Amino acid sequence: MCCRVAQGSGGDKIKKRVKARGQAPPVAPRLNLAPTQNALVAVRGSGDVRLEAMRWGLIPPWAKDKSIGAKLANARTETIDQKPSFRQPFRRRRCLLPVDGYYEWESRPTGKQPVYYSMRDGDLFCLAGLWETWTTSEQSAEPELPGLGLGQVEAETLHTFTVITTTPNRLAKRVHDRMPVIVPPAGYDQWLSPESQAADLKQLLRPFDDEPIREHYVTRLMNNPRFESPECIESIIP
Repeated sequence: MCCRVAQGSGGDKIKKRVKARGQAPPVAPRLNLAPTQNALVAVRGSGDVRLEAMRWGLIPPWAKDKSIGAKLANARTETIDQKPSFRQPFRRRRCLLPVDGYYEWESRPTGKQPVYYSMRDGDLFCLAGLWETWTTSEQSAEPELPGLGLGQVEAETLHTFTVITTTPNRLAKRVHDRMPVIVPPAGYDQWLSPESQAADLKQLLRPFDDEPIREHYVTRLMNNPRFESPECIESIIP
């Protein structure tokens, strides 16, 4: 799984990393970004890469309400082209989630211990994702007053995304049996391009080499998804 990341860098640094055009949306940097929260996501539009504000947790267009998004924060590489929720986005709506790092939880006799994974060079890296657009009905399900028909409500449109996971590399395997797909910079264009073929895309959906990645333990305050502090990524000895 991958259900917590650090996206603490500002929009300008993220733009440079993915070579995006235009202005970055006003999304606040977060070191403890969790599903149902907004993140900066890179997508391809009109030939250029741009940054969009999207909610973490993919909501399929056919969903009756947005609560399903919390269950679709991750998509597995093994079934990405088979599951109804992910099949079309995999073909047409792929994205990158630029992050400073991501978290997993190690099971210990004393409880869950969060572990932070980042690049040894301290640079941003990108996780493979899929995105989708979901819009509520323009009419409420219940009448405002008996006998007066359906009450009008304002439609809500959400752009949402999911992070793709794969089998772990040697380093990540110590803690968890999954890890997010990390796309190498040389693969950004291929992942985002609408012309890319499924067979070529699947070559990117593999465990990332463990050598460039480092890990360290962080505070158990991270167990609270509302915790937000520079302490989130500081190394500790548990």
